[in-house]
Amino acid sequence: MAIFNRLLLWIGVFVTCALCSGKVSAADVRMDPSQGVVAAGAIFEGPIQAGDFEKFKTFILNGGNAVQIYLASPGGDLAEAMKIGLLVRLLKLSTVVPGKTLTNQAFEAATTEHNLTNPKADYLCTSACFFIFVAGVHRSHDDRGPPLLGIHRPKLTADTLKKLSSDQAIAADGQARKMVENYLTAMGVPAKYAEIMYSEPGRRIRWIMNDDFEADFDGFIPQVRDWVDARCDKRGDIKNNGMQLPKAKTTAEQVNSERSVGTTPMGRHREELSCQKQAQVDLALGAYEEVIKKRNGQTAPLTPDSISPAHAK
Repeated sequence: MAIFNRLLLWIGVFVTCALCSGKVSAADVRMDPSQGVVAAGAIFEGPIQAGDFEKFKTFILNGGNAVQIYLASPGGDLAEAMKIGLLVRLLKLSTVVPGKTLTNQAFEAATTEHNLTNPKADYLCTSACFFIFVAGVHRSHDDRGPPLLGIHRPKLTADTLKKLSSDQAIAADGQARKMVENYLTAMGVPAKYAEIMYSEPGRRIRWIMNDDFEADFDGFIPQVRDWVDARCDKRGDIKNNGMQLPKAKTTAEQVNSERSVGTTPMGRHREELSCQKQAQVDLALGAYEEVIKKRNGQTAPLTPDSISPAHAK
């Protein structure tokens, strides 16, 4: 995990030059009313600005009990987003972005479900929000439509550029790109997305299409996917253990058998989804426990000072 340490150094030293979008209202972090108690979720809503990492860390570590984060943000400060992203990955949280709604009624239902305060501006995940999203160990969008996930070219603020010579500005842009590429690599994002970001002119948003989302982001990250599959896919266990598949039954025998043990195809699918959801919970809880163990060998309750991105080694 040495790459995380280098990212932290670059974020702390370079990005304080303000890879951000200017003066905006801070993001709001709160519990997601659409989620249950066992697999509790949080909402991160609004523009990202300096100080939001500390706000997010305090919320998560002071009883937030979040397993997944619903992201509703137009972006903002890239430094803060990367720091939040490192913490999301360290704590093995899942991330969810809004899905495009087809009707006003569906849009109102979605914003009501998550109790969004400024849905017209925040019902999407673009710009710096993308950097938080990719940090999730399980990444998805809600079921209302294709993901509203967009990227654009990172850019130094005008105030920062005014303080630099042309050569310094060129060097700073190169440093920024290297930082972005290393972060995305650490999060397992295909290299093409950094290329796409820097190929877009100005601040134009490049939306990630559903096919690309499903191929490159949807579901568990590769580092834990095999573990989840082995845990949740009973048919995969049979195949991997070299066991013989059951002999084919007649339709009547199959229906009666499936009914008797509750293993219809739909039932098995629900069971597998339930297992995957539990895996998300266990990953997050395990990460919290690991952080506690590493905290100077103590088992005291988590506090805002008990964890920082520096733990990601």
